[in-house]
Amino acid sequence: MIYGLEPRVIFSIVFLAALSAFLWYDRNKIQRVSILFYRRTKHGVEFIDKVAKKFPRLWNVYGWTGVLFGLISIPAALYLAGSAIIGLFKSPASGGGPALIAPGLSGEATFQSGISFIPVEYWIASIAVLMVVHEFSHGIVARAEDFEINSVGWIVMGVIPGAFVEPKGENMLPGEDEDMESSENGEGGMWDQGTWTQRLKVLCAGSFANYLTAAVFGLLFLGTIAATTTVQQSGFIGIQTQPTDSGLKYQAMEGFPAYEAGMRNGTLESINGTVIETPQDLRNISEGLRPNQTLVLQTSEGSFTVETVEYTYREYIPSVMPFAAGMQWFINLLKMVAYLNFVVGFFNMLPAKPLDGGQVVDAFLERFYPDGRGVLNYWSLVVWAGLLGSLVLGISVSVL
Repeated sequence: MIYGLEPRVIFSIVFLAALSAFLWYDRNKIQRVSILFYRRTKHGVEFIDKVAKKFPRLWNVYGWTGVLFGLISIPAALYLAGSAIIGLFKSPASGGGPALIAPGLSGEATFQSGISFIPVEYWIASIAVLMVVHEFSHGIVARAEDFEINSVGWIVMGVIPGAFVEPKGENMLPGEDEDMESSENGEGGMWDQGTWTQRLKVLCAGSFANYLTAAVFGLLFLGTIAATTTVQQSGFIGIQTQPTDSGLKYQAMEGFPAYEAGMRNGTLESINGTVIETPQDLRNISEGLRPNQTLVLQTSEGSFTVETVEYTYREYIPSVMPFAAGMQWFINLLKMVAYLNFVVGFFNMLPAKPLDGGQVVDAFLERFYPDGRGVLNYWSLVVWAGLLGSLVLGISVSVL
């Protein structure tokens, strides 16, 4: 390891270097606008068309199921987002408002209003997975409904990877587009082909794919835990420890015996006369603990007598124990991919343009109340202003 650099810092440097090298290598086929890099290609269109045409009945059911989930998600997303924004402005210190999800260099995810951080490798993997399944789902359902597609491709905004499927007649991205004739004549738009019901199926397909992906990774997460761990019970006093050069530091958890006995944070020195200097020393004692045992803890805060409570936890089976660190990393990755697919898919159904939820509302208005489409544009500005304001307020509160 490079001296003085954490593994995630090294990973971030290597990732950025590899991304830069790739962009340079493929520079003749890449278009750029400011920090936006993208490449269109026709190759993926053939794959999408093949999958869509091979199982037409399946994709019809898939599309309508997506519409059902989408119509449930739209009011739910509006209610939850509105409640979070209003709650944050009423009580900024609550920390319960909307947040951007950014890559972080810590091994632990930090969720808070304004901006949240997850480990950088989880963030990259999750964003890549959710973008690919989202866009390809749009494309497959679109072709199943006989919508025409200009191109597919990959996109990098700064360092954020992603994918896109570009419908015919819409210049989704800046640059030359040989298929823009219908758009220049005033026709076309965001998946603005076919009937309004076909449009609903295409628009809802992206978030529905994210929901399905979240379910798959969630099941993999639960299955991996069930296959690699067993349930154990022991006595517990409620302290979190961290090894340091000066000894084993602890922090008492509110609501548990250590906290109720008066412990807060300090250095653990001994338990029942046994010197504690390392995490292994603590594990050796903890393995034999049972509920309702009395312990005498000598700490930098003083001496405390506590009684253990029942604590149920999962422990890796013996064959997995040598690989515990790697297994924990893998389990957390599965959980994070599931979480971000659901959260981003759900957010995408917020009824504000240009999100898919806003486009769904626009399709209904176009069919039943065309004069209301202008109101939707103003409504979308209000929603985005509320979200932006809550993000600024959340970041300000966390910084101050």
